[in-house]
Amino acid sequence: MKFKNIAAALLVPLNALLLFCLVVEGKLVIPAWLQVFGRMHPLVLHFPIVLVLLYAVLQLFSGKTMKQEGWYVVVEDVLLLSAAFTAAGTALMGLFLSKEPGYDADTVVLHKYLGAFTSFSLYGLYSFRGRLQQKALFSKLATSITAIVLLWAGHLGGNITHGNNFVFAPVTPDHKKPPVALEDAYVYNDLVQPILEAKCLQCHNDSKSKGDLVMKTKELLLKGGKDGKLWDTSQADLGLLMKRIHLPAEDKEHMPPDGKPQLTDQEIATLYAWIKTGASFDRKVMELPETDTLRTLATKVLKQSTDEQFDFAPVSDKEISKLNNNNRVIAPIALGSPALAVTFYNKPFFNSNALEELKSIGNNITELNLDNMPVKDEDLKTIGTFTNLRKLVLNNSDITGNTLGECKNLANIKTISLSGTAVKAGQLAALQSLPKLKHVYLWNTGVNDADAAKLQQKGNNIAWFTGFKGDTVIMKLTTPILQNEQTVIAKPVKLMLKNYIKGATIRYTTDGKDPDSLASPVYDSSIVISKDETVKAKAFKPGWISSDIVEGHFFMSGIMPDSAVLLTPADPKYRAIGGKTLIDLDKSDLNFGNGKWLGYRDNDMQALLLFNHPVKAQSITFSALMNVSSYIFPPTRVDIWGGADQQHLTLLGTITPQQPGKEMTNAQNLSLKLSFAPVELKCIKFLAVPVHTIPAWHAGKGEKAWVFMDEVFVN
Repeated sequence: MKFKNIAAALLVPLNALLLFCLVVEGKLVIPAWLQVFGRMHPLVLHFPIVLVLLYAVLQLFSGKTMKQEGWYVVVEDVLLLSAAFTAAGTALMGLFLSKEPGYDADTVVLHKYLGAFTSFSLYGLYSFRGRLQQKALFSKLATSITAIVLLWAGHLGGNITHGNNFVFAPVTPDHKKPPVALEDAYVYNDLVQPILEAKCLQCHNDSKSKGDLVMKTKELLLKGGKDGKLWDTSQADLGLLMKRIHLPAEDKEHMPPDGKPQLTDQEIATLYAWIKTGASFDRKVMELPETDTLRTLATKVLKQSTDEQFDFAPVSDKEISKLNNNNRVIAPIALGSPALAVTFYNKPFFNSNALEELKSIGNNITELNLDNMPVKDEDLKTIGTFTNLRKLVLNNSDITGNTLGECKNLANIKTISLSGTAVKAGQLAALQSLPKLKHVYLWNTGVNDADAAKLQQKGNNIAWFTGFKGDTVIMKLTTPILQNEQTVIAKPVKLMLKNYIKGATIRYTTDGKDPDSLASPVYDSSIVISKDETVKAKAFKPGWISSDIVEGHFFMSGIMPDSAVLLTPADPKYRAIGGKTLIDLDKSDLNFGNGKWLGYRDNDMQALLLFNHPVKAQSITFSALMNVSSYIFPPTRVDIWGGADQQHLTLLGTITPQQPGKEMTNAQNLSLKLSFAPVELKCIKFLAVPVHTIPAWHAGKGEKAWVFMDEVFVN
């Protein structure tokens, strides 16, 4: 009872303080220690809500006889007092919190006054509970109004914290976006904006603009917040947004904040690719090249909304397994779908028989990707038998266009991509009779914009995309393309570089220096890569600005370990496929969020390479990543041991990589190599130690750095 008396006595000063703060709110300054209490508002607000609702249930649904019971009177009294006490404290905390920056005053004001009304109302109900017991109807009415106001205030609070209509969004379908077909989708509206709405708007909306940043419209995104603009494509890390996303989860500036729903790897890849390609707000997905990263991601995200209902029977898993191999992958376009997508790889191993073998499942093939395969004109006869095809990719193939008439039976085809082929405008008339064809891609072909316009005039609602043309007058050359599909090689291979600008000269280096227009050797198709080597290439042409540099590192695979074991676990966000990542010969690109890198930060990286039979080793090379702006540094050292087994190891040597300076901003693939006297062994152990303290010149000074690795090569 003593506690009850103290709580009841405190109701007066608490409500008086609340009223005073409301009156002088314009001049109110909240000290730091009170801000701590203010930030507890989201934690304690649940108490008065539950208590008020319980009290309301007792008031509205208990009978007259029950109300005369002694236990009932005590319970009702305690509930009402607890509700009044916690409501006053919650309202005060909310008032303190509302004075912090990041909250829109106009949006918060109603929520604030409804909370204060709830506190005053509960104080009145408790103070006059004796009289109200004599007027049951008035008591029930007052209690009901208080409960309704409280729920209204809670609803507004949910909107402030999580965005408009947070509570009722699941049951208000009018506010849900209808599914968008891939053909109609826009990159920003249908790929980027849904990510921002799901993962960013909780803290960056009209009501709650943390860091003075609102991410609701194009204009507000371009404006940025108090820390500046969200992206800058001239920076290696693409600016503030991607930098915050890639910070460690425990970093106070990591976005979304720890505890909020985090971005998936696919969402990060989408934002990265969108910003890197110029952050367009009005570009359609289908305007992107077939091989564009955003186009590929869009196909995954929008597939469910564009799936058709197919009426043909599925192919057995056994049949699909029989046809799958290292050069041809067959898979359903969606889980449970009878429709199949077929993709070919490894150009040297392709022949016409590989297409003929698909005839047994031809009725089920709806997507056929033959990008960069040596497909001949005569192969279109076989492709023409796959009558349920919706999408056909023949980019950079040997198609000349002479036999496009063989496609006449593809009555369901929607998209054909002929980019990089020798097809001519006059041959495309054969495609105009296809009833469902909507998009034809003709990038880097003999078809120009004028030809496309003439084709467009003939109707049929086919869009002809000619894309970038090499003879267009521009100021800066496009970056050369490194066409080698494999950068992990077992034998010498020809270096394959290409630039689509007519008359451009490609110069390259293998000594780590940037190519220049005078001293660097000119590339030709006879250049061979026969060892571990970093190739840098740049395009030059008189009267033009030279291109950006394309860089690729080639690794010789050497002796293959039979297995690899991680002795210390990688960070959960960057664990790739475990130990197998080190020996799968799948060299990753510079995007450390693509799921192919092993990342370590809080502990050293320790791993074993195991051989079933003794091998004679004389060098070991590690493929690592450096991305200084994203806190990814070379390891401070890599210790390597070798021996007959894990219990009998001898130190073979230590690699001490050069650490970057503040001028080294570009992301780079690193090759860390240790050579030693030839030794016979069956086990190699290595330890890579991350930088424990980032230098003072870095924005993350004093913090730990990351170590990223993806391949290890012996000899």
